[in-house]
Amino acid sequence: MSIQFKSLTFGYTESGKPLFSDFSAEFEKEKITILTGASGCGKSTLLYLAAGIYPHGGGFLHSGDVTVEGSLPEPLSPKKRCLLAGMMFQNPELQFCMDTVKNELVFCLENICTAPEAIEKTIDQALDFCEIRHLKDRTLLSLSGGERQKVMLACITALCPRWLLLDEPFANIDNEAARAIAGKLKELHQKFHMGILAVDHRLDNWLSIADEVRVLENGTLLPGAINPAAFDEKILESHGIIVPGRSYRPKLSLSEPGETILELKDVSLSYGEQDILKSVTASFCRGIIYAVVGESGCGKSSLFGVLSGLHKYRGSILFQGKELKKNRKKLGGRMGFVTQNPQDQFVGGTVRQEILTSLKGNPKAADISEEILRGIRLWRYRDVSPYLLSQGQQRRLGVAALMAYDCQVLVCDEPTYAQDRINTMAIMESLCQQARLHHAALIFSTHDRQLAKDYADEILQLKGGVLHAFSEPGM
Repeated sequence: MSIQFKSLTFGYTESGKPLFSDFSAEFEKEKITILTGASGCGKSTLLYLAAGIYPHGGGFLHSGDVTVEGSLPEPLSPKKRCLLAGMMFQNPELQFCMDTVKNELVFCLENICTAPEAIEKTIDQALDFCEIRHLKDRTLLSLSGGERQKVMLACITALCPRWLLLDEPFANIDNEAARAIAGKLKELHQKFHMGILAVDHRLDNWLSIADEVRVLENGTLLPGAINPAAFDEKILESHGIIVPGRSYRPKLSLSEPGETILELKDVSLSYGEQDILKSVTASFCRGIIYAVVGESGCGKSSLFGVLSGLHKYRGSILFQGKELKKNRKKLGGRMGFVTQNPQDQFVGGTVRQEILTSLKGNPKAADISEEILRGIRLWRYRDVSPYLLSQGQQRRLGVAALMAYDCQVLVCDEPTYAQDRINTMAIMESLCQQARLHHAALIFSTHDRQLAKDYADEILQLKGGVLHAFSEPGM
């Protein structure tokens, strides 16, 4: 039993250069396989093809075919397809259809014609398996990125497909939660004989459960499999894979702080009866790079949502000494934001238009946009819709569009989410350079403690709704 790609030629345009040309590969059900490689090399595309989402939902299959346990997934009915191969997207929000966790699970089970009397029991079993029964009646919008990942895993567990396809399943969660989910995946594989094919740039959370690692490069699957228990760090690093425990760069000396530009005074936020932020007080200075860390669901994205005006809050936020609530419209680009889901912010019809929008009024916009897109390796996609990019490419575009503004405060929620090592370093170097050049405050969140240690001047941890400063970055 396996997933097979046979002489596959596939691309996102009908006449342009295909992403895959005469591609063949096979992944065995008996093994938990991790597919890795540089951002944008086509890893997620292979999952979409195996799930039957492509070519019906995007792209052009010029020749060849994809089979899952001998069946072509694309022409199957939705019911048969999701029982054959279930997929967890990089961004679970793109999969949810209902308002609450329970209703989402009901929706999934009704779509495969589950008997009404069995639905409630199946839901509880799936939630218990994923250890999230306490989220059953929560709205999906109120959950953190990590909690949403766990809910999507519960949906997959309830459906119990023969194959589970995972696209960066640990990107939005802390290491402890990632290890817990990894354990659940191994249990699904062993207990339910579920085949697992996962895409990831990081291997640390897979080392204890994966059977093999395969590397995709320039539309070709490199020969031979890597043993997760005995890998060569230099080989992994050469392919853009993030090596566990390896520094991104030598630690730079602390920048001289400038004036305080942003102040939070007793900022609080609640969802219903749940307190997310509790009297958060902090100051951010020009020229300083801040990393915000914390476990999944601790409120990092909510804190950034408060800063961006997405959430109503109690307390006071001062920007250059003036109350933010009263002066937000007057800021005119002096505070820049990149959310966890950059596609929510796209306004341009093409990749290049997205950058040009940020450069509106600049007489050198054409030249600058080309320089930016070449720098983030998206120039070849300049006339493509941002929504056709991979999640990793969308992330780079969102960060690049932000940097095109002359911001005094840059706020980035997981800026290196779903990036390989090379792009992770490129994004962080660009953000830090922009902050230093414009003497701006850069505030970014991350679950990657090594990234925080290597790039931040100050590391803050959000725990129990309170923001704490750390004097020792190593943690």
